[in-house]
Parts: sequence; C-alpha cells; structure tokens
Amino acid sequence: MSAGIWSLVPFLVVIPIAMWTRQVLPGLLAGLLVGAYMQNPTPLGGIDGALAYIAKELAIPDNLRLVVFLYGFGAFVGLVRVTGGVSGFAHWMADRVKSVRGAFAVTWVSSLVTFMAPDFRIITVAPVMRRIFERLRVPAERVAFTIDATSTPVCALVPVGTAFVGYMVGLIATSARHQTLPGSPYHLYLMSIPLNFFSWIILAYTLVLSFRASPSAERREAAQRRAEDERRAADRGTVRGVPRPARLNAETRLKMASQFARAEFGAELPPDLPPRGRPANVGPSGTTAVARTATSGGQSERRHTAGPAAADGLNPPDPVEFVSERIPPRLVNLAVPLLLLLGLTLFLTWWDGRGKAPTVWGALAQANAAKAMLEALLITLLATFAWYTVQRVPVERTVFGILAGGNEMMGVIVLLALVWAVSAVSTDLGFADYVESTIGRTVPAAFVAPALFLFGCAISYVIGSSFGTWGMLLPLGFSLAASTHTPLPLIAGAVFASGTFGGFASPLSDNTVAMATVMKLPVMDYARHKLKPALWAAGGSALLYAAAGWVVS
Repeated sequence: MSAGIWSLVPFLVVIPIAMWTRQVLPGLLAGLLVGAYMQNPTPLGGIDGALAYIAKELAIPDNLRLVVFLYGFGAFVGLVRVTGGVSGFAHWMADRVKSVRGAFAVTWVSSLVTFMAPDFRIITVAPVMRRIFERLRVPAERVAFTIDATSTPVCALVPVGTAFVGYMVGLIATSARHQTLPGSPYHLYLMSIPLNFFSWIILAYTLVLSFRASPSAERREAAQRRAEDERRAADRGTVRGVPRPARLNAETRLKMASQFARAEFGAELPPDLPPRGRPANVGPSGTTAVARTATSGGQSERRHTAGPAAADGLNPPDPVEFVSERIPPRLVNLAVPLLLLLGLTLFLTWWDGRGKAPTVWGALAQANAAKAMLEALLITLLATFAWYTVQRVPVERTVFGILAGGNEMMGVIVLLALVWAVSAVSTDLGFADYVESTIGRTVPAAFVAPALFLFGCAISYVIGSSFGTWGMLLPLGFSLAASTHTPLPLIAGAVFASGTFGGFASPLSDNTVAMATVMKLPVMDYARHKLKPALWAAGGSALLYAAAGWVVS
C-alpha cells in the first residue's frame, strides 16, 4: 500500500486505547485488527490477516530466539527461588548490617546480584531491608525509594544477564529493519546506554539521598517516624481499623497455593515439601511478598501476598513463595548459577563476534548477542538443573520452579508478539515512508529526541508500562530519525529513558505497587512521594536531549 495519512491509523488506535484502559495489550490488539482490516476489508479478512502477521513474526528466527530466551529467563528466576538461593541471599544481607549507612551500602551493593529484573529485586531485597531499616528507625518511604531507584533504572542500563536486554535488543532489530544500523542491534543498544539520561540522573540523585540527608530531609523523616509510630499504635491489633481476620491454617494455605499454581502457572506444587520453617525472605517475624511477572515492565496485574503475612488476609499465597519459604536458605544456589550465566553470556558473545572485530569490545559489539544470550541461558539451565539434582533437590520441585517461572513470562511474550505484528502491519501500510515524507520534514532534528522523550514519559506514566511504551514508540522514533537524520542511539536512549520514567514513577507500575505492598505503604502516597524527584529528573533529561539534539543537528 502506498504511503498516506491512513498509515497512521494503527498507532492512532493503539495509543489512545492504551491510555484509556491503562493497559497496552488491548490497544495493541485493536491496532493490529484495524491495520489488518484496512488491508483485508472482508468479514474474516482482518482476523485472518492479524493471525498471519503474528505467525509470520513469530517464525522469524531472531524473534523466536527472543521468545525462548524470555521464557527461559523466567524459568531461571523461578528455579533459583524454589531452591533457596533467593532466601540465602536475603539472610546473608541481614547478617551484615550494623548502621544506617551500612544498610544503605548493602542496599546498593545488592543490586550487583539482583539486577536481573525489577520485581525480582523488589521481592528479594525489600522485605529484608524493611525489617533492618525499621530497627534503625529509617522511614519506609526513603528505603522504598532507594530500592525502587536501583531497580528499573539499573535493569535498563545493565547490558548483560537481564530480560530487559533481550527485549530491548529485539525491539531495536524490529524497529530498524528499514534502517542502516551502526553495527548490530546489540551494538546500538550499547551506544544508547550512556544516553538514557533519566536513569543516570535518578541514580545520581538517589546515591546522594542515601548517604547525605539535608537538615530539612532529616526533619521530614523525624515527622514521618512520629506519624508512623502513631499509626501503628492506633492500628495495633487491627488491619486498617477492622479487626484482624483469623489466620489461615496450613492445610487451607496449601490448598489455595495448589489451586493458584494450577490456574496461573499450569504447574503442580511439589508433593514433598518440607515442614514450614523460618520464612525465606526475612527473619523470624515474617514478611509480605509480591509475586508478579518479574520483567513485565508494568504489565502484570496479578498481586497477592505470601509468607506469614498472607495469613492476615484471605489472599491466595504465591505458590513459588509458598515453596520458597519452606526451603533452607542457600546463597550458593543463587551465586553459582548467576555467575555461570554472566560468564557464559560474555564468553559466548565474544566467541560469536571474534571474527568480526580485532578487539574484545569490538567483538562484543558486533556479535549476535541474542543468539549468545540464549545459548548461555540454556547451558546455565541445564548445568543448574544437574547441580541441583546432585544436591538431591527433588526433581518435582525444580520442574515446578522452571514451569512456574517460565509461565510468568507469557504476558511479556504476548505483548512482544503483538508489538512485532503491529510494527509489520504499519510498515505494509506505508507508515515509515509517510513519516519520512511529511512529519520528518517539518520537525527540526533538535526537537525530535526531547519531544519523543516527553511524549513517552506521558504515555508510560498513564499506562505504567516501560515495555509497552518502548514497543509503541521505538518504531515511530526510528522512522523520525531516518527523516530528520537524528542519530539512532540518541532516539533509542530517549525512548528507553521515557519508558523507565513510567516504570519507576507511575502509580500503575507493577514496581510501585509491589514496593508499596512489601513496605506496607499506601500506593498513591508512595507514588506521590516518588513523583517530584522523578519529574525533576525528567526535566533535566529533556534539557539534555534538547542540547544533544542541537549539537548533532
């Protein structure tokens, strides 16, 4: 189809519906169907066309590798959770904190081993640090902000060993099919990392906030401590003013967890769970955990509590947490698989690109990183499974962890498949050519990156999804870059930064809800607490994008 204004229709459908429903999937599905019916205007033509686009995109080798990688990465996270690795790390941290500065130092250092996914970091670190900082009399908002700021922004910057990397590299490859890339998609992603200004600014701000509180901040924290003490005194023995319901007994919790595992994960709980011992995520007093899609960037809606605190309400316990809290903590069951995954990823990436560049860094940039990451992940899964078997971990438990963790990633996989299909149908409608011939000739190059960043911040805040924002805006950004001669790394950095803003600051983000749940904070109050510094960081980022756009133009 020749390029025309009608080629904009799929995107004009996707964005308003996503903002109205605050969910990306309905918007993408509607945009795909509209685009398919525009090409096949018969009663069943649009449906057949949409299915054909999805099947065609999933059949592309690189796309299929990414789907397998995302499912395998979820399986990896589930596996280390049900074998005591996560709880072992939690206990290791809890035993080494003696002061407020030390607690914040441990919080930052912990990001070195929990950077794989934002929610994975939250459910691993937040329950432990909450108990530690409560003992040190530090307000929960300050603790939550520090952990949150070292979750999504860090995951967006780490170039290896995360589901974010696979997703971002896959989007770059899809969005740049009609562009000349400066190297491989992974190379372009590496070039965009220094240009993700929002992540760098919010990390710098949080680092200062963690170790150097101003007098006004100290007074505010003292007032928060007094208010929290008063609230606890008033609500002692109640839940939000209502008498605390009876605790669920062990048999009821086991039944609920089994039903939830079958319904959500299609997996059965291991039949030989040991008796319940010390909770996995904190110490003797228990905690609240949140089980969600660990890398969805804001797409998962499933929230529930687990561990001892779950017994205070009637929510079904998270099956993975239900299993994890009965497993003896073993830090080595997290450290060894993680080091193996990172080492293999770097080695296999270099191995794939060693013939394309004379230097190590050049080989890493020119390699097929998606293929190398998948190979490293599969080898790690096989080796880890064998190692756990040698430890006499029941096979039923490891299989459950693999299935439960992998199935949690299905929401991300469906999202990505729809992003691919919408991008393909818009290309066939002439979207790229139309943007280049019209919008690209009227928008100054210096304004493209800051405008795209601010627009993306608005979308990501409304829908609460970093992955969804990236999927909607990156194809548009690359089309604008081609027509305005704006460097692709700058556009990629602006889009990734805008999605990071929403994943961090939006009250609809699963990170915000998970953190507020774990830290026992009102969601909207906590979201407002984060919004002001996030807006300052976004404003500074917009100025930097404007300056960078002016320089390159």
